[in-house]
Amino acid sequence: MNNIAVITGANGMDAKTLTHFLLKKGYKVILTYRRNTYFDVAKFSAIFTEDLKNNPQSELYFDVCDISCQNSVKECIKSVLKNHSRIDEFYHLAADSHVGESFKHKDGVMLINGQSHYYFLESLRMLSPRTRYYGAMTSELIGGHSGIYNEEHQWHPRSPYAIAKEAGARWIDFYKESTDINAFACYGILGNHSNYYRSKDFVIRKITNAAARIALGKQSELRLAQLEWARDEHWSDFGCEIMWKMLQLDKPQNFVIGNGQTHWGKEYVELAFNHFNLDWNRFVVFDTSLIRPNEVVKLEADSTKAQKILGWIPNRMPFKDHIDLMCEYDYQLEAGQTPTRKDVFSIY
Repeated sequence: MNNIAVITGANGMDAKTLTHFLLKKGYKVILTYRRNTYFDVAKFSAIFTEDLKNNPQSELYFDVCDISCQNSVKECIKSVLKNHSRIDEFYHLAADSHVGESFKHKDGVMLINGQSHYYFLESLRMLSPRTRYYGAMTSELIGGHSGIYNEEHQWHPRSPYAIAKEAGARWIDFYKESTDINAFACYGILGNHSNYYRSKDFVIRKITNAAARIALGKQSELRLAQLEWARDEHWSDFGCEIMWKMLQLDKPQNFVIGNGQTHWGKEYVELAFNHFNLDWNRFVVFDTSLIRPNEVVKLEADSTKAQKILGWIPNRMPFKDHIDLMCEYDYQLEAGQTPTRKDVFSIY
């Protein structure tokens, strides 16, 4: 019998990545999306054609859900239960995920990134209490605290995005720790992560895509705020594998996921432009209008707990390979070719 998983935020990088992962395990996956978003189900399903072909026991479905509306959330859960009988695993990955933009619409981001976790957990409590729940958190929770962080580190969020995520994490802990509910609910504090599906409004994809376009003569410059930031970056596929492993434990636990190694902004740019034998200094333009009001400088994860319990492998993919794979994909994309999505689990 197929395990049945619901994943929110069909358009997002992690939702697509986790769907690939679960379909290869023979899951029935239900992806949710907002009705007011242009969403071509047939076109989107084509992304997973090979997974469904190679794993005939797997299935893929879609349902509508506005995560900022409690009634929509409840109706979505009802719909899935009616059509598929149960929900074994629930991955709430949908979010307003752009940190910089969150300063412009604080109320909305609080609903989407924070309160939505309450909506889902409460609906599952009433309608499907045995469902195992994963919530996507962020290293931005650490915020103003410098140094290496782990599961016990004090949070100091420095953006509306991170403040809302903290509210979501508090709701997850509340449902997990309340003895009258006793939900299997947990979250992962994942450091920066990316792959081919990362959108171009995130700096790593902005850099790799711009480098590819400049190499092809389709773009003349790359505008960035500054390079005085450092992040602990891992490949999203490996992070999604850990999300799944968290829901396979006997009891729910929260985990910090990261490589324990940071890379400064300059290294991101140098590696991307070096991939195309370009001197980044000739093309990067610094634009102070892009600077965030309350920037987080450096985030570095201590994933010792995840290594011991979940088998997390830090630096499984070298950072240079990470940038090279994204550059190759962007070059193929911008050159009008059909980009290839490599199976990183077979390579690393």
